[in-house]
Amino acid sequence: MQTLTRILLLLGALALAGCAQTRPAQHLHHEPTVTRTTRPQLEFAPSCEVQEPATLQELISVALKHHPDLRAADARIEAARGRMIQAGLHPNPWFGPNFSQLGDVDNRLGEPGARLTQTIVPRWKRRVASSVGAAEVEAADWQAVTKSYDVVTRVRLAYFELLTAQRERDTLTRIVGVSAEARKAAASLEKAGVAVRPDVLRANVELEQNQLKREVSLRRVEAAKQNLLTALGRPPLTLDHLDPDPREMSVGPPVYDWKAMLDCLRENSSELQEARAVIVQSQRQLAKARSDVSPNYNLIAVPFYESPQRSMHAEVILTATVPIFDRNQGNIHTAQADIARSLAGEKQLELLLTERLTNAFQRYQASRKQVETYSRSIVPEARESLRLIEAGYQAQDKKYDYTAVLQAQQVLFQAELSLTQVRGDLWRSISEIAGILQQDDLLSGCAIE
Repeated sequence: MQTLTRILLLLGALALAGCAQTRPAQHLHHEPTVTRTTRPQLEFAPSCEVQEPATLQELISVALKHHPDLRAADARIEAARGRMIQAGLHPNPWFGPNFSQLGDVDNRLGEPGARLTQTIVPRWKRRVASSVGAAEVEAADWQAVTKSYDVVTRVRLAYFELLTAQRERDTLTRIVGVSAEARKAAASLEKAGVAVRPDVLRANVELEQNQLKREVSLRRVEAAKQNLLTALGRPPLTLDHLDPDPREMSVGPPVYDWKAMLDCLRENSSELQEARAVIVQSQRQLAKARSDVSPNYNLIAVPFYESPQRSMHAEVILTATVPIFDRNQGNIHTAQADIARSLAGEKQLELLLTERLTNAFQRYQASRKQVETYSRSIVPEARESLRLIEAGYQAQDKKYDYTAVLQAQQVLFQAELSLTQVRGDLWRSISEIAGILQQDDLLSGCAIE
């Protein structure tokens, strides 16, 4: 009986060990980790706490707290963490009644008892399995960082689109005012006998066209505001307190160093960090596939009561698979191929990010050159040309008719609108670069001189 008691206590301890929960931190001990950059905190807030933002930074804060993409990314992290925890758990024991030799001539009740079966997975194998899950958590975490910067970039792009649309609206409002004054002047000159009727008609046509353009710009402002709300995740906001200063786009743009940009991309990109975490996961998956060759052990204990002798007995059976034919060759081969694929995937991603950065930088350079040229010479010269032609026309200089005045106005108006558009293109390209390099500030950070 003492021997049987010891056996039952041993089996009970094994069963309780199988039911104990595994703490995730234990599986990360002594495991290689990826160096992590600072990531925006994904602290989600209920909709009732949303306050009307007034600046770009406040818009970004709202998006980081309420955007559903980040909620989904956070959920993916927790799902991966759950798989990591599950991988480290010991299998549960099997327990149930056991009847043998029923109907025996001398003992019709047979040998009633119980059967306890426990699969024993070596601790080192469970640690290997948990390390695979830890790498998956790492990859999901980096994916969440990427999603957060994607959201920030979309907010920035939508913000500068709104700023551009508002500046275009303001420019066209001023153009409409100038056109109205020109029509008034043409009508006055017609009454004085200086201008002719066609000049007044052309002034009317120019004014009506500019008014239509202004109406289109108003629709663009409204569409830009709706796109900004979408970029924020459509929280219950009206953006009534958002009143961007048009001079924000007149601020001197950052100056980039191309080599530093590439170095910054390779070191800081969370997409590359995720790819590297996937490589680590593939390597640990190979280690797990190799560890699965070593067998688990099945411990079976059958305590039973033998009626004729009126005594308790027990059988203890220990079994394990013998890896003769199946040595997990297929899974090992697959894991080796996955490592090769993940290594190539990292290189492919680096090339793709470099291509995106190159295109964004090219747009930045082109837009910056255009902004400088329009600001320095084109718009000032067009404005001066219109002033001189209007003065000559009003002085009744025969060299300047009303057609020349209209042409000079159109040149100036087009130059001012083009300047507004290229400034918007410039800051959108800066936002794209900041998103690729994952910069928290548009005017400072790595690669900015």
